[in-house]
Amino acid sequence: MERLGAYIKEHDMRASVVREMVLAQACLLKQPFTAAQLEEACKTEHISTGTVYNALNLFVEAEIVKVYDRGYGQTVKEYELNTTASKSHMQLICRKCGRRATFYDKAIMRLITEHKYPNFNMQNYTLVVYGECKICRRLAVKRK
Repeated sequence: MERLGAYIKEHDMRASVVREMVLAQACLLKQPFTAAQLEEACKTEHISTGTVYNALNLFVEAEIVKVYDRGYGQTVKEYELNTTASKSHMQLICRKCGRRATFYDKAIMRLITEHKYPNFNMQNYTLVVYGECKICRRLAVKRK
C-alpha cells in the first residue's frame, strides 16, 4: 500500500480507495494469480472488470506486481506480488504445466551485475527462463 501511495503521489494521480481494495484482494490471492482470478475476488466488492485491469496495469508500472506470460498453450498472463522492488529474481517456468521454481546462479548474477551498461545504472533484474519441467518431459516420454 505504501508503494502504491508513493507512486500515485509521485505521478500526481488521484488517490483511489477502489485501487487499494483491488491491491488488498491481490494480496489475499495465492501467488501467482491471473487477472480473471483477481476479478473474481473483487466481485464481492462490486469492482468492475475494467477497474481491475486498469489497477493491474498501474501495479505493474509501479512495480508492485510482476507480470509473466504463462506461455504454455495460452495467452493468459500471470501476476505476482513484487515483495521487494530492489531484489533481483531468477525463475524457471514450465511452458506446458506452469510449474515454477526460483533459482540462484552465481555465474549469471555476476555476469549481469558486473556488466557495464552505457548511460544506464541498473538497480535490479528479473530473469525468467521458459522451458519444459522434468515431470512434463517424463509424461511425454511415457505417451510415446
